[in-house]
Amino acid sequence: MDRNTFLNQHWTSYPAMPADAKAAGRIYQIVREAGELEITLIRDGKEQIVSFEKAPPQSEFLIEGDIVAAVSATELILLAPNKAALPNRTYNKDILEKWNRYVEEVRHFFRRKDFVEVKTPSLVVCPGTEPSLDVFLTELKVGSRKEKLYLPTSPELHLKKALALGAEKIFEIAPCFRNGEVTERHQPEFNMLEWYRAYDNLGTIKQDVIDLVQHLVKVLKFPAPRKILSYSVAELFKIHCGFDFTPETTKEELKALAQKLNVDVHSAESIDDFFFLIFMEKIESQLHGEDLIFVEKYPPYQAALARLTPDGWGDRFEAYWQGLELCNAFHELNDPQIQRQRSEEDLEKKQQSHKEMIALDPEFFQCLDAGLPPSGGVALGVERLFMALHGIRNISDISVFPK
Repeated sequence: MDRNTFLNQHWTSYPAMPADAKAAGRIYQIVREAGELEITLIRDGKEQIVSFEKAPPQSEFLIEGDIVAAVSATELILLAPNKAALPNRTYNKDILEKWNRYVEEVRHFFRRKDFVEVKTPSLVVCPGTEPSLDVFLTELKVGSRKEKLYLPTSPELHLKKALALGAEKIFEIAPCFRNGEVTERHQPEFNMLEWYRAYDNLGTIKQDVIDLVQHLVKVLKFPAPRKILSYSVAELFKIHCGFDFTPETTKEELKALAQKLNVDVHSAESIDDFFFLIFMEKIESQLHGEDLIFVEKYPPYQAALARLTPDGWGDRFEAYWQGLELCNAFHELNDPQIQRQRSEEDLEKKQQSHKEMIALDPEFFQCLDAGLPPSGGVALGVERLFMALHGIRNISDISVFPK
């Protein structure tokens, strides 16, 4: 009798887990010798060796990968046969336990500071208008009603609606979705931590970031950042490019700088493109190591949803640690007229880049028209900070099911 005959004619298919089983798991190794049987089982990431002085009946048909239960010294039950190779994925219990503890500590940090956790929707009218991002589109169907909806690239718009509705200190750990992004640091689905302080500014948010990192390294027992440093974009361009950057710096000046620095900008079209390519190659690549580094005061066309400072810079910062960009923070723009103008400019940039065209969220602008208090807010990559803490270089190593 061969294995197929045994499975098809003699095996009691897919039995329930026996209550009196002494051991169970997936067979990692089988050793048969002189009528004896020794099997190594894998269960919950741990190995267990089960020995039989006399090989149980029908054990000759077992192979590595089968899931079995040892009931007694003479009985071995096949629970589920190995009929195909498992997907090329890894269940890493140790990483998942560390991830769960980490997320718990993040939530504890904000609850201790009297923040309220908010849940925003994962089907939205407007996913976010950032010109460089590709989005996921779906459709709501209710009877004859059909509506285009998107998976959010960020929970930002809805959290700001909550501020207008009366929320003051809020946070969310939200699943976010960005199409076309699969690298060592990007997955199309990831977790974003966003928090906002109404009636406050960017200085408090910056201190929150510092406090959060210091809390996590203390309770999770990791080395703290060696130093906490802050630079403006203009200072970094002066240090690394020898260039005097101002809010009025033009596209032509950046193009000339790129040529001088031998930065490949053949794909660049807009001033944003030239800024991004120079910044990525000559500056961001230097923001590595053990220091927690804040980059502040961006050019006005990089202000996104941030206010402008009195001297014309976008009042926002990004933070870097261990070579990873961790977060992006804004002194939030609450002028509805300027916000409409910037959103429309973003849509024009999307169109020029042949991105998916989206609609704006009328309820968001209704909230702005009704009045959004001066606020500070930040979006932090939850996986990114975990990677920085644990020295993980590939975001796929955190997930059981990466794309």
